[in-house]
Amino acid sequence: MNNERLNMNYKTKNFFAKILTVAVIAVSVFQFGSLPALAATFTATGISDVMSRDQVNITGVTHSVSMTLPSGGPFSGTLILTYANFTGFAGTATGSCAGGTVTGTSSSANVETVTLGGSGCSAGALTITNFTGTNPSGAGSNTVTLTGTANIVGSFAVTTVTLDQVTVSATVNPTITFNVGTQASGTACSGSYSGNGGTVGLGTLTTGAVATSENGSINNICSRLTTNAGTGAVVTVQSLNSGLKSGSDTIASATATLVAGTSGYGVCDSSIGGSSETGKDSTTPISASPTAVGTFASSCTASAHSVGALTSSPQTIWNVSAASSNAYYKILVKAAISGTVPAHSDYADTLTFIATGTF
Repeated sequence: MNNERLNMNYKTKNFFAKILTVAVIAVSVFQFGSLPALAATFTATGISDVMSRDQVNITGVTHSVSMTLPSGGPFSGTLILTYANFTGFAGTATGSCAGGTVTGTSSSANVETVTLGGSGCSAGALTITNFTGTNPSGAGSNTVTLTGTANIVGSFAVTTVTLDQVTVSATVNPTITFNVGTQASGTACSGSYSGNGGTVGLGTLTTGAVATSENGSINNICSRLTTNAGTGAVVTVQSLNSGLKSGSDTIASATATLVAGTSGYGVCDSSIGGSSETGKDSTTPISASPTAVGTFASSCTASAHSVGALTSSPQTIWNVSAASSNAYYKILVKAAISGTVPAHSDYADTLTFIATGTF
């Protein structure tokens, strides 16, 4: 009888234990079934931030972030970038993504928050730009993490260095080159002229004509200048005799329009026109053009005889206002006589041309 009672008690306890276990399982299933499902996260790849400066403690450094969003979108909500060690974030970021919009919502301390909106951002490129911050005070690698309700996660690093700039220095020596000399009548004066010196033979002067360069066999003068002087250069001319001189007799130089039968002598910058008379090296885009100056800038051709007076002091005959490469000017020499000019076979003058740069 006692054994039967014990066996009955054991079976009763076992039965209730099974019922309790089933109840616990049922409760457990009910409880877990009532929990919300955890949202999936998606990892961005190819993340980078092009910063305007890497040097420590620099303020106002701009950031341009780019990354690739994975499949699984479209993604909407906030994307939060948290920069370790950075401070002073400011500005409202802008950006773009495939299919949606990227708008800045806030910048604070070391955090930049943007909102992925519109129809949501699909897989592909996403950019975030136009926010600024202050770089950390220490050099090294700084971690940036991605969080936010858009469920985009990831991390990357940006560097800061003690100094991020290298000074480059160089010297350019001042230079100036000058050529001046005679050339045959009708020959083009150009930037390739390389002559020096020579003689302008005016021939036998008569009362019936003005003797002039560019007429018959009478040479002209070509002058060519190259300089890197910042404010340019001047070319001056100086006469030994202030005229054509033979012994005590002189055909004086004066500013005038020469005419046959009236004594006179001088030079002028050619006004014939065209690149055969004046110009600069056409292959040098930044280069000053030559300009005729003063009384030498006149009506001056083989048949137009306005000249400037030659004196024993240097006078500017043409100039350039800035650096110039192979600037050139053709110069004509002219003379006329009256019927009372004494006869001599050795009337002469020496013209000295000087180029001076202003550096």
